[in-house]
Amino acid sequence: MPGINLNNSPQQQDGFYNRPPMPPQPPFAPGFYGFGMPPQKPKSNKGKIALICIISAAIIIGTGILIYALSAGSRQLSDKDSLPPDSSRVEESFGENSELTKAPSVTANPDGPQISAVETPGDHTAETSIATSVYEKAAPSVVCITSYDQNGDYITSADGQGSGIVISEDGYIATNSHVVNDSKKTGVLVTMYDKKEYLGTIIGIDKKTDLAVIKIDAKELTPAEFADSASTVIGELCFALGNPGGSEFSNSLTKGAVSAVDRALSGSGYLKYIQTDAAINPGNSGGALLNEYGQVIGMNTAKLVATDYEGMGFAIPSNTVLEVINKLIRYGYVNDRGTIGVEGKTCTLYMSKVNNVPQGMLVTKIEPKGPAAKTSLRTNDIITDINGVRVTSAAELIDELKKYKPDETIKLTVFRPSGSKNVKGHEFEIEIKLKADTGDESSGS
Repeated sequence: MPGINLNNSPQQQDGFYNRPPMPPQPPFAPGFYGFGMPPQKPKSNKGKIALICIISAAIIIGTGILIYALSAGSRQLSDKDSLPPDSSRVEESFGENSELTKAPSVTANPDGPQISAVETPGDHTAETSIATSVYEKAAPSVVCITSYDQNGDYITSADGQGSGIVISEDGYIATNSHVVNDSKKTGVLVTMYDKKEYLGTIIGIDKKTDLAVIKIDAKELTPAEFADSASTVIGELCFALGNPGGSEFSNSLTKGAVSAVDRALSGSGYLKYIQTDAAINPGNSGGALLNEYGQVIGMNTAKLVATDYEGMGFAIPSNTVLEVINKLIRYGYVNDRGTIGVEGKTCTLYMSKVNNVPQGMLVTKIEPKGPAAKTSLRTNDIITDINGVRVTSAAELIDELKKYKPDETIKLTVFRPSGSKNVKGHEFEIEIKLKADTGDESSGS
């Protein structure tokens, strides 16, 4: 330790601790050796020194031998653990002395044993029976649709493949608009459940709802049965039937549950979807989402694709499919939907509080040729009322607009922010004459 030296302090010399130093003495001081006796010559110590040396050497050697013996024993004990087992026991574990039998010397044997299947117990489980009956009922009504570039030549390859639902015995088929590339000019080939193929004609498309109708020249088809999607409930057993990956995996059935209803997706505010965890993959688009009775409750159309997400597919509710498809069959487009020609997003409660503005639909884009372009409406304005009816989100505004037809005039209440949180904006009203939103290539807004 610093400042302390127990081995070399002056008081420890000669093997003594705290021994004071002896003062020097004269060699013949009177009385020093014998209290007055005459001085005597000191005796010789050579014999004693030799004896002490021999004894010391013997002690040192003996100690060394003892230490060595102890350490050797310790080494033997520790080394014992690393030694291999007794060789005689090792030999017993392999070779001729092993208990493991040798491989038989045989070849194929015509009289060798044969395996066979056993009969499955009578009834399947209830859930298996449901899935089987759903498939048997709906499979003939689900088809594969292959799209082609109509302007291509004889070496044109397919643009893509999707699914469709037979809706009439005489060849009307419903599918997604994106399956036929959102265009009536797309060439289509329809492959039926029984592998028969037909060229198809696109009757109408509606990009707004992502729906389309195809007609093929066929008779006595099996149309699907549609259910009222308003009765669909969360947790309900459901099945997705279609062609994931295209015709190679045609008529694949997956099972899941209804995860949510009336689900709005960003970028598709006009529609509300049924959400399901039944597996939906590219190629399932346009196929059927079925209930446990084999009835169509929705048309599979999208899935959430991201590394951190799984089992989030979406289907257009059957009620929306029926409403739009019936119009496409009759008119070739949606004939009674009006639009103000704007795009927007919800101004949420949080945005409202933080920025001192009202809730409503925040206008993000104004179509150059749309009805709103002729008014004083600007981007970043917030629409809060339609004909006096309060709307607090983009979805509410869209739902309210559905009540009005093309060429009708509506009054919008609009709030224009000042651009500063500390200065309140102002409110005003505008009138807009709705334009027809046919949802096809001629819509324009």
